[in-house]
Amino acid sequence: MFIILLAQFNSVYNALLVLLAVVLSTTGVLVGMLVMQQPFSIIMTGTGIVALAGIVVNNNIVLIDTYQEYSKYMPRIEAITRTAEARIRPVLLTTITTMAGLAPMMFGLSLNFADGGYTVDSPTALWWKQLATAVVFGLGVATGLTLIFTPAMLAMRIWATTYVLWFAKLTERLSMGRTSAAARDWALNRQARASREHELIWDDGNGVAEPALARAPEAEEGDQNDIKRVLDGRPEDGPLRAAE
Repeated sequence: MFIILLAQFNSVYNALLVLLAVVLSTTGVLVGMLVMQQPFSIIMTGTGIVALAGIVVNNNIVLIDTYQEYSKYMPRIEAITRTAEARIRPVLLTTITTMAGLAPMMFGLSLNFADGGYTVDSPTALWWKQLATAVVFGLGVATGLTLIFTPAMLAMRIWATTYVLWFAKLTERLSMGRTSAAARDWALNRQARASREHELIWDDGNGVAEPALARAPEAEEGDQNDIKRVLDGRPEDGPLRAAE
């Protein structure tokens, strides 16, 4: 199953996340055995766990696949929120209908459609009672895992990656001093974000046009003189200064 999930998601983390949801959903099965006071059967309870695993894997595969599609054209945190909003209705409908359909079997209720009436804890109903209990309680826990735990783990991966990279850059800057390459890159990025775009003013033959926007305060009068000299074809005044 791990190989199939790995080929589906192309991510070890997402594949392990689906398998972890399957393992955690078995806690609901054990709780159900205790609540209903039933013994753990290797055959019927084990069959219920296998059936439960199929439902859990299906829900998580669709959820993670939807997240991967959304993350292609929106921020990843927003993609997680949109995915949870889009999948909450189908997951809840599937869970409610499955639990409602297996509830009579879990309580040992048998309906006689031919002669009418019903029986409780008949030999046939007792045979399927443990399987139904495992699926009903396990699916209730698995629904919370699908809608809460899986999106939370996806977001935790993003936050952890972001903070680890930020801390690594900070550590590199502090450990190597201000003359290090990391410190210089950090300073240049900060200056680039704080600086404004420069404006070029072109002469259309009738004089220098008025700028549409105000120039940056650090622009000098010499920049305009250099541009005028280039447009007028007068390089004899000496080499041009490099415009900032």
